[in-house]
Amino acid sequence: MSTVTINTDQDNIGVVADELLKQAVAETSIEVNNVSVSFKTPGGIYTAIKDIDLTVQKGEIVSLIGHSGCGKSTLMGVISGMVKPTQGEVIANGKKVNAPGPDRGIVFQNYSLLPWLSVYKNIFVAVDSALKDKTTAEKMALVETNLKMVNLWEHKDKLPGQLSGGMKQRVAIARAFSINPKILLLDEPFGALDALTKSTMHVELLKLWVMDNRQKTIVMVTHDIEEAIFLSDRVVVMNNGPAATIKEIIDVPLGRPRNKKDIVHDPAYMKIHDKLLNLLIDKFSIADITIEQ
Repeated sequence: MSTVTINTDQDNIGVVADELLKQAVAETSIEVNNVSVSFKTPGGIYTAIKDIDLTVQKGEIVSLIGHSGCGKSTLMGVISGMVKPTQGEVIANGKKVNAPGPDRGIVFQNYSLLPWLSVYKNIFVAVDSALKDKTTAEKMALVETNLKMVNLWEHKDKLPGQLSGGMKQRVAIARAFSINPKILLLDEPFGALDALTKSTMHVELLKLWVMDNRQKTIVMVTHDIEEAIFLSDRVVVMNNGPAATIKEIIDVPLGRPRNKKDIVHDPAYMKIHDKLLNLLIDKFSIADITIEQ
C-alpha cells in the first residue's frame, strides 16, 4: 500500500507518493451527454447551454471558466441534479442524475450556513441527514475529524455570524467533505474572499483532497484564471451565452504538489495562462477598442 504524506505548508501541499495516481485505474466519474437547458421567459425560449459533452474521470479536479452568463452555473446545476436538462443526460457515479443526492456535495459562494446553529451543529445536521446508516457516535466523529482538518475545532461552538468569510467557507467545505460525497461541486466558492484568504483556502481544499487519497472528483466554477490553473487537472472554457457551448478544454500538465511561488515561473504555467487569456479576453487595451462616434 502506498504511503501518503501530508505537507501542511501553505505554499506546498500534496503527497510525496505521486505514484498513487499512476497506479490508479482511470474510472469515469461524470458523463455529460449532449446536454441542453432552455427556459421559458416572457420574451420566448432562452437556451442557456446547448449540446454540452464532457467526461470527468474519478479523482480529477476540473474547472469551468468563462464570462458571466456563459452557463457555468447552469451546467453545475445539471450535474448536481438541481437543474433538469431539456435535452440529454448526466451520468454521475454510474447512475443517471434525476435529482440531488448525497453522492454529490455542493459548496456555494454564499456558504449556505444556518445562522442560528453553531459551527458544529451546522455540520452535524448535514451528516445526520445524509448518513442515516451511521451511529450517532460515528457521525460525531466525522464532524470532529473534518473540523480539525480545516483547523476549526476550537471554533466549533461559535455561530456563523462570529466567523470571518474564510472561516465560513472552511465550515462549508468541511460540511461537504463530512458527508463523504464521491463528487464535490464548487460554485465560485472563493469568489467573495480577498486574495490572501483565497490562497489559503486553495491549500485547505487540496489538503482535504489529498487526505482522501485524491479519490474525490471536484468540479469548480470560477472566473479566476490563476485559481483554475493552480487547482485543476483540466480547465473547461465556455463560449459566451446564450446557447453556450464548450469552446475548448485545456490540460494542465503541472506536477503535484504545486508550489504557488514556483509554478508562476514555470514555462508550462505561463503557456497555459496565456492560452486561457487569449480564449477569454477579446480586447487587451483601450487601443484595441474601436469607439463609434
